[in-house]
Amino acid sequence: MATKSTLNALALSVFLVALSACGGSGEKGEGRGVVVVNAPAAGEVRRVLVSEGAKVAEGATVVEIVVRTEPPAEARKVPEDPVARAAQAIQSSEAEIEAARAAVVRAEVEVQRLSPLVAAGQASQGELDGARGEYDRAQQRLRQAQGAAQSAQGGLVAARQQSQNLSAAPPKPSEQLVPARATSSGTVTVVSVKPGDRVTQGQPVATLRAGSR
Repeated sequence: MATKSTLNALALSVFLVALSACGGSGEKGEGRGVVVVNAPAAGEVRRVLVSEGAKVAEGATVVEIVVRTEPPAEARKVPEDPVARAAQAIQSSEAEIEAARAAVVRAEVEVQRLSPLVAAGQASQGELDGARGEYDRAQQRLRQAQGAAQSAQGGLVAARQQSQNLSAAPPKPSEQLVPARATSSGTVTVVSVKPGDRVTQGQPVATLRAGSR
């Protein structure tokens, strides 16, 4: 028959085994109850809507993240200054006018030189006709240059108006507000971010203890 001390030792062993089993079960339960809220997209934290110790419902927004999308490269490209382009066109047309006027003067001088020589029989009529043709072409070139200069002046007026339109604010990045939501009800144990922080997709932003009442 077992002694009293043997029975007490057996009872103590059973108690310790039961206590160990209960402790192991509690740790696994807590592990299953931890819920991590991750950032659904990369961006900047706009608002943190919970604090540690707060109770949240399933689906509640914990953190708001701003996702910015840059405008296309074409929209960000600085266009060529239309005023500078128009001013360059005016400068070129003015230089052409001066060259055309010089050609007119040379041709006119040649016609005046040949006219008395032809009358005196010292130059041919063909030479004079050629000089007159050169004079006509020079006059035509001058008229074309003057017309181009007028067009360039009108282009400058339009370019100034266009420049005013281009001086408006450049396109800004578009913004989208993306919520990071709790996937289970519970109590907030850790808030890992603050407004202004940059986060990557999948980065933890908060931790909950699920099922807390």
